[in-house]
Amino acid sequence: MSHYGSQEQIKSFLQKISLSSQDTEKVLVELQKDGERAKEEAKTTVQNLKAELTEIEAKLKKLLTAYLDEIISAEDYKVRKENLVVKKVELGEKIINFEQKGVSWLEPACEFVLSLNQAANLVKSENKEEMTTFLKTIGSNHVLENRQFVFAPKIQYKLVAERSEVASSCLQFPKWYPGEESNLHGLLHMLLRHARLPISPPGQFF
Repeated sequence: MSHYGSQEQIKSFLQKISLSSQDTEKVLVELQKDGERAKEEAKTTVQNLKAELTEIEAKLKKLLTAYLDEIISAEDYKVRKENLVVKKVELGEKIINFEQKGVSWLEPACEFVLSLNQAANLVKSENKEEMTTFLKTIGSNHVLENRQFVFAPKIQYKLVAERSEVASSCLQFPKWYPGEESNLHGLLHMLLRHARLPISPPGQFF
């Protein structure tokens, strides 16, 4: 756990995870674009899975016909049918998964980015009470007997702070560079993975 016993210590941590309003807007725009791409990809994937499912159902019918016509034995029919049924169930589960999840990662991803911007705004406000309340929402904390504030940030915020410490020696962090592989780009990709949020395929923004 990290100790934050003064306003300056709290402010220092918030500065490490701060994201400017300008950069926040750019990231959110990219997230929305990525969400639209993900929707289209999911739609195509579902169509392909349903086509595979139709093929398996056709094979099951042919298999039954072959068994009834005594072309294959009962034992052979049983083995082949079980294999096809397993594949059918797996495809059905995949279809449901894609249709239900959609872009469920988008909202929590946007909320996370907005929270980084909220940290930046709190630093500007210098309101200790609001800063402390914000810390409580992004981690666990309690007050010791000596009234020292103990704070354990959630993994994604901890990683932002750690990356910021490394990068802030000569550059303001985080910084968004349109069209380039930025620290922020790679960082948010990593953070969402740590948060176990479904994300779109590599090569996209997340």
